[in-house]
Amino acid sequence: MTHPRRIPIARIAASILLAAFASACARRPLLLEAIRARGGPLHAFVREVETEVHVEFPGLWRLRIAYLLPDHYAWTVFTAGEPDSYLFDGTTQRAFVGTRAVSTEPGSVAPLRSHARLAAVTNLDALLLPGAPVTALPPDAVPPDAVSGLTGVFADDGSRYLLAFDARGLLVHAEGPLSLPPLGSGTVTVRFADFRRARRWRLPFRADYGFAGRPLATERTLSVCPDDPAVTSDAFRTPNALAACTAGRAALGG
Repeated sequence: MTHPRRIPIARIAASILLAAFASACARRPLLLEAIRARGGPLHAFVREVETEVHVEFPGLWRLRIAYLLPDHYAWTVFTAGEPDSYLFDGTTQRAFVGTRAVSTEPGSVAPLRSHARLAAVTNLDALLLPGAPVTALPPDAVPPDAVSGLTGVFADDGSRYLLAFDARGLLVHAEGPLSLPPLGSGTVTVRFADFRRARRWRLPFRADYGFAGRPLATERTLSVCPDDPAVTSDAFRTPNALAACTAGRAALGG
């Protein structure tokens, strides 16, 4: 038998658990609805992009960007000479000029780790994994270009991200920490637009970046290969392992 004096405490504990469960149920559908609105889970991609950079190294840059759930990320920057490749396999960042290795950094201090996490967050699926609880935004905290939103906080380092969605359930606004040498570390704001069909997904073909309160870059996707089976973990350890996302590969999914 429960002691009479313990009944209020038991009721309070039950109320707290019920409130926590209700909160979890309230926020999980928002994330799941956003994934559904996009076209379903998306575990990997390769994108060919043109990026107009506004600060530090202004100009139009051609890049290949790749991501694999949960934390593999790669940049290839095409230059007049050999391409520069920056690869993060979840534990180590490697930099190459052509096929020549020029540096390695452990993941704990690697700038590309923050880029991998931003890609994971804006790709949504990683927020369904343990260690990244999400909370619905109150209406007065939703950015003006959206109708709903949530925050996700990663338990391993406390990094906090804000995601906001339009009336279609598509991600149109994101904020979070980013390491961007030589500009330093700060908060990046991303606004997504120009959504187009890419096989069964609706993906943004334009992203406008702001960093530390200033315009940073405008990124335009030329082609995207969603869930390309060629994107494996091994491809994030050596340069040239990620195949170009040609129009044919984009249509066929690899």
